[in-house]
Amino acid sequence: MSRTLNLPERVAPETRQRVEAAVRELGFVPSRAARGLITGRTGNVAVIVPDITNPHFASLVRAVERTAREAELQVLLVDTGEHKEEEVRAAKSLAREVDGFIVISPRRLHRALDALGATPAVFVNRPVPQHSSVLLRTAPAVAEALHHLESNGHHALAYLGGPAASWAAGERRHAVRHTGRKSGFEVEEIVVPGPTFEAAFGTVGRVVDSGATAVVAFNDQMALGVIAGLRDRGLSVPGDISVVGFDDVPMAAMVAPPLTTISMPTDEAGTLAVDMLRQGPASRELFGTFVLRHSSGPVSRGRASVAAARGQRVSGADRA
Repeated sequence: MSRTLNLPERVAPETRQRVEAAVRELGFVPSRAARGLITGRTGNVAVIVPDITNPHFASLVRAVERTAREAELQVLLVDTGEHKEEEVRAAKSLAREVDGFIVISPRRLHRALDALGATPAVFVNRPVPQHSSVLLRTAPAVAEALHHLESNGHHALAYLGGPAASWAAGERRHAVRHTGRKSGFEVEEIVVPGPTFEAAFGTVGRVVDSGATAVVAFNDQMALGVIAGLRDRGLSVPGDISVVGFDDVPMAAMVAPPLTTISMPTDEAGTLAVDMLRQGPASRELFGTFVLRHSSGPVSRGRASVAAARGQRVSGADRA
């Protein structure tokens, strides 16, 4: 039976038919572990993700699981909870238990690479020489978002950044800073203790004090935290301050006002990651798209006056 199920091309057709009929009659399910002893493959793929509660990562994992299931692969999920050492520990402990890894937004890349050894891996949102990678690029969509803000009279922008160890955070920060300054924006970068709703909510006082008329946040969770914090202070969105996020998670379209954001192709990225793991080393770039909703609009005259006054004070201090 074992040879018939695992190497059917080496069995006579009549024998194969009798075995397959017996399998159907008995309801026999082949052992994945036993099959691995013969083929040298486990049929397992490990997915390492920084935070599964982040809807952006959850969408990626869902796409990975769907594609893996179609390829008859089992997905083992590791949520590191944004702990860098857990990323390394998971890679080390699973390297011999899986046929490959899909590592999403790795935080401690070099040590994780050492732990992976010769096990194939695909990295999502981190370019890694000699390994497959899927990169989600944002610069063109950021340029479109800032053009939208500029055409609505905005010139003072606050940017809420993401985790320092995240490649995507650096990519988005550079796109906002480069395009913003090129377009004549005054960009104030605000450090946030974490890429979460709560952390962004806690920075709203600094956003208001900055004089910004618009906010761009590293992800939608942070953008929603800003909206909630502004409302808590009696300010409206977009009446007083416009807000733009990244990722286009499902909640972005459900809040009031619906969030203007940059949508990332997570379904395509997850599917590509599985395909690359099965087909061999390759690299692909996918691009986000600007999604205009109702959390951004014309500049508030009151906020514009605050921004202008603050700019004059800063200029005066520089001259002094």
